[in-house]
Amino acid sequence: MNPVNMAEILIVNGIGIILMAFLLLTRIENIEKRFAGDIIFDTMIWMTIIGCSLEILTFVIDGKAFPLSRVLSYLVNSLCFIGTCSVGFLWCLYVDFRIFNNSGRVCRRAKFLALPLILDIVLNIVNLSGCGIIFTVSEENVYQRGSLVLVVYVVLFFYFIYSIWLVENSRKSGIHISFLPVYYFVIPCMVGTVVQGVCYGITVGWTSVAIAFLFVYIETQSRNAFMDELSGLYNRRYMDCILSQMKQNTRNVIYGLMIDVNNFKNINDVYGHSKGDDAIRNIGRILMNSVPDNGTVIRYAGDEFIILLRTDDEKTVRDTIQRVEKNAETFNDLHTEPYVISFAIGYSRLDVSSGDVEKFLSAMDEKMYEAKRRHYQEVAVDRRKNRNNDKI
Repeated sequence: MNPVNMAEILIVNGIGIILMAFLLLTRIENIEKRFAGDIIFDTMIWMTIIGCSLEILTFVIDGKAFPLSRVLSYLVNSLCFIGTCSVGFLWCLYVDFRIFNNSGRVCRRAKFLALPLILDIVLNIVNLSGCGIIFTVSEENVYQRGSLVLVVYVVLFFYFIYSIWLVENSRKSGIHISFLPVYYFVIPCMVGTVVQGVCYGITVGWTSVAIAFLFVYIETQSRNAFMDELSGLYNRRYMDCILSQMKQNTRNVIYGLMIDVNNFKNINDVYGHSKGDDAIRNIGRILMNSVPDNGTVIRYAGDEFIILLRTDDEKTVRDTIQRVEKNAETFNDLHTEPYVISFAIGYSRLDVSSGDVEKFLSAMDEKMYEAKRRHYQEVAVDRRKNRNNDKI
């Protein structure tokens, strides 16, 4: 490795490290509460920093013979290959979460998406035996690519293409808005991967990932107006955009669930607003873990929430209501919070052909208040029974 190329490698990957360190510091300053998507994104940033550092190390030790130099070369290069595909895997999970805002869905998708990554890991572990299927390191500690190195690139491009499909497919589904700048990430990464794959010695792969993450972060900051920071759910502005899209796509069948938290004012009055905020966060998690893959959850206003389901099967709606109620009961049983969470839920179907959104919302609202009245009636009956028992 000549000094000129080594200087270039240090500068290019050093820029990647600096960009990611700057991004981490910015996120620490600007993000108070971290949801699943934030954790995934920060993990990818750390992996990019590590990847840039390992990339530098691979070229520093290449061709240098010293004790355990070949072992170190095999280990570091294997970590680079595994790390590259790991970032692709996490990127798909991040895209899924940003679109659907559903932790349960992400966990289910992770099992399928992990299969290509597992293949990459297995091949690299096998390669440590010295068989050279991914790369070889000579006795002089010189690195050379192997016959199956293309598999790593195929796995990585699978993740890139899957993330694009995920965004485009969700946009067509009718209850999601394509506001994630997926191309801002995929295109720089694809270009950097191809350049590094074709031109050995030009190390722009990890740095292109760093630049892509910076693009994504800048772009998503301007689009976070769709998110409710307290609950981690989408907000009313997001719902308004979805319902506006409905008028342009009459093929979709949409059901809406209006959800009101019973006795929420009492939580604030008795336990304070900090506990009220805590309850909203817990409610957000309960609802996110209750919706099926064809649904999205919105914080409508205060302690009112809406779930939109793309389905023509009313049984799916009833099943969703049962899951919401069951998950609320589970929360109450397992947690030691001083408050109890329960919901009044009403639902209606959107007549997309007429585009009457106000009628859709009003129908949900009326049925929700019917459920709320039943709840208070049941509470009143229970109180009378308790008073009668006390007298006896």
